[in-house]
Amino acid sequence: MAFPATHKWTSLLVAIVVATVCLCAPAEAKSNSSVKDSHKTSSKTSSKSDKKSSKKSSKAKKSDNKKSKKASEKKSKKVKINEDDPKAFTKALLADKDGVEYEIVESPKKKKVEKQKKQMVQVQEIGDTFDFSTMLLPITHEALVGSPYGIRSHRLHRGVDVNVIKDEPVVAAYPGEVTMSRYNKGGYGNYVLIKHPNGLETLYAHISKRLLKVGDQVFPGDIVGLAGNSGRSSAAHLHFEIRYGEVNIDPTTVIDFPHWTLREGVSKFSMKKAIADHRKIQAKLRDNNYYIVKKGDSQGDVANWFNISIESLCRINNLKPGAPLKDGQKLRGSK
Repeated sequence: MAFPATHKWTSLLVAIVVATVCLCAPAEAKSNSSVKDSHKTSSKTSSKSDKKSSKKSSKAKKSDNKKSKKASEKKSKKVKINEDDPKAFTKALLADKDGVEYEIVESPKKKKVEKQKKQMVQVQEIGDTFDFSTMLLPITHEALVGSPYGIRSHRLHRGVDVNVIKDEPVVAAYPGEVTMSRYNKGGYGNYVLIKHPNGLETLYAHISKRLLKVGDQVFPGDIVGLAGNSGRSSAAHLHFEIRYGEVNIDPTTVIDFPHWTLREGVSKFSMKKAIADHRKIQAKLRDNNYYIVKKGDSQGDVANWFNISIESLCRINNLKPGAPLKDGQKLRGSK
């Protein structure tokens, strides 16, 4: 009779053990999963922080590289010092002290003077005479001079104005290369400038149509353009100039215009005389080429007196277009 009671107690004990095991198992699983999750999140955050730190370090490296490049560029960049600058010597010493490379730049004025000297030397190098005997006349028929070379309307008329028929051909005087072919609204209108191997330059202005462009190689007799009255011109005519460097040569000393032939002795044309004549007319121009402003004068009045455009008057005298003029102000008609 005792056996059944014992059996009841053992079955009850087994049931209690099973129940406790079942209750403990999910808690352990949960704790294990939470540990795993914490490991995962910690690994993720660590990987993210590693990535961020690597990005920051790469950015820092890039910025350092940029800074070093800029610094090297600054160091390698030459500092230009104008020789006219009164502080040029001090600036050079400071640049040398800081280890900065510097360059002394020649003044524009000095360059201009040296260029003029060089051109005058080139003129002298050809000797006392120049040969004009191979020159062709720019118009193919006899024509009269409408306006000669010299001071006109208080400024230098650098060539001669030859009366022509509109749209007739204008030809090149010498072989050479076109260095300028453009429209000039200040006076020339359409014009072409040709540089010749002998150092001369010839200019053809007021033409109605230009037939050559810059860089074109020209032979004597080639058509430069068609005669006209473009620019500051009241009737069809050709403005023709002969230059040698800074020296303007009066075309009438080379060409006998009434007879439309070359003058006698042009095979031994005196360049010394041409230079002397050029200097004389420049000195005369300096004495005559100014206007004293009177009360009520406008820029247009003075420009008309000089026979130039208002734009040219303003450019030569550093004036603002439309600005009022002062009584007694001294203005020039050319530089």
